[in-house]
Order: sequence, then C-alpha cells, then structure tokens
Amino acid sequence: MKKNALEFLESHQSTTPSKFEEEARWRQENEIWLRLSRSIALTLVDYMQKNQLSRADMAKELAVSTQYLSRILSGTENFSLKSIAHIEAVTGIQCFTPTFA
Repeated sequence: MKKNALEFLESHQSTTPSKFEEEARWRQENEIWLRLSRSIALTLVDYMQKNQLSRADMAKELAVSTQYLSRILSGTENFSLKSIAHIEAVTGIQCFTPTFA
C-alpha cells in the first residue's frame, strides 16, 4: 500500500517549484501593514453588513471599482494614508487609531 501511495504521489508531483518559502518570507517581512490591511478589510465588511450593502454598493459609495474593492476586502491592499482617509471620510468610520509616543 505504501508503494502505491508513493508511486501515485510521484506521478502527480508538480514540475513547477514551490514558492511557499518565498511567500512565507514575504508575509513575515510585511506582517505589520498586512495586519493593518486585514483590520481595515474587516472594518469595511462589518460596515457593509450593518448597512446591508453589496460589494457593488460599497464600491459605488467609495467611488472605486468593484475589482479594487475586492483587493481591499482581501486584506492584502497596501493602502496610502490618503486612501485610508478617503475610506474614513466616506463611511464615517475610523479604520484604525494611530498611536503616538
């Protein structure tokens, strides 16, 4: 049985090298802004649910394409401060609170 499983795995082995290590390193190096991006995404999802907005409605409200809204909601958008300020101004919600030392 072990031999059959190994043969099956070998016959279905990908010829494309894995990018897992490279992608894991990228996520580690970008951990802080990714965390903030996920927080903004969750805040917007909560806003959409409370206001019964579809993705199309939310995109229209933010004056962005539905494709860009999807990138925002994926939690991997590297926002500019201007983009965050625009989201906050349109929705009236605070995406995150900056801390000062």
